[in-house]
Amino acid sequence: MHMKFDVYGNFLKSLPAILICLLVPQSLSAQISNPKGELEAVDNERIWAQTLRGNHFNEFWNYQFYLNDGMTVHIVFSAVGFGSLKSPVTGVKVSVFNFDDEIYQLSREYSLDKLQQDRENYVFRPNPERELYFRGELPNELTIRIRTSKNDNLYDIELHLSNIANGVQLGDGSYQVNGEEIGIVTHIPYAEVSGYVAMNEVRKNVSGTAYMDHTFQDETTTKLMDSGYRFVSHQDADNWDLIYFMLPDASTNNQTIGYRIVNQEGEITSYKVSRILQKVESEAFGKNIGRIVEVDIGGEQSIRILRTKDHEKFSIFDELGWPARQAARRFLGGEVIDFRGEALLMEQGHKPKKGYYNFFLVD
Repeated sequence: MHMKFDVYGNFLKSLPAILICLLVPQSLSAQISNPKGELEAVDNERIWAQTLRGNHFNEFWNYQFYLNDGMTVHIVFSAVGFGSLKSPVTGVKVSVFNFDDEIYQLSREYSLDKLQQDRENYVFRPNPERELYFRGELPNELTIRIRTSKNDNLYDIELHLSNIANGVQLGDGSYQVNGEEIGIVTHIPYAEVSGYVAMNEVRKNVSGTAYMDHTFQDETTTKLMDSGYRFVSHQDADNWDLIYFMLPDASTNNQTIGYRIVNQEGEITSYKVSRILQKVESEAFGKNIGRIVEVDIGGEQSIRILRTKDHEKFSIFDELGWPARQAARRFLGGEVIDFRGEALLMEQGHKPKKGYYNFFLVD
């Protein structure tokens, strides 16, 4: 297929949703703030889309599953608006790591008018004609269902969550970057999970733990970001540690937005991640990303995330052919790349905690 790269209208319509929201980073000096107030419980109503209005919005429900035999599954539901560039869409990204030593990745998108949010039956479904959804009333129960195919691979995933910790947010969950509001809610700090993951004719029963955060904004604020950092450590229902923070592109003195939430023996405390104090990079899948990331959590306290094992890289650009990829990079000014693997959390006076990292880089 031949494409005229100087005519962007039709080309934009063909791009996956996630690409359009990755616009050229701004050069403004960032005005950054975390929410006021302490940790609060989350109203169940916030599980639904918060930003389906106006010309631009970006919304992501990021599920992470840490399963037996070293398998991990990442499932991201999305709803994205693009103003005049492209019609709004909803969709899902799926990544399965270490299924018989293989990695499987896919993305799907549909017109936003197909999005089903059934509040009465607690169902979020990007397309009622497709078996892709999450269903259940938190914190009582939740089920994730994925059945779709790509490149001759059939993905068949069903995961049931139980013993779900109550959702939390820092203050009102509203973070500020250059006048843009970014909402971050942790709907599932910890849950137990069971079910199955099947690829083609091979099915594996799985068990483990789950985590989910929900990020949303009324404007295309991802263009403001340099990078983002998640760390999740699950020991049991009364002992877990969560970190999620982002570094804006024009951040002064490496100021960040984000949080750390800790459950230790059933007692939950929270911290605001306000600044990156030190970042030492090393290569992962051909890119330099943080190997050691030390952050300020207030009260003259700091913590370090140390990458120990890299599992996978995932970019929507990987699904494009070389010509389309180059055109997308020229038009959008870069791509967002997810990196995932294992890490340690280092804190003075405490034993290192093992967990999983999920960093993203705007490249």
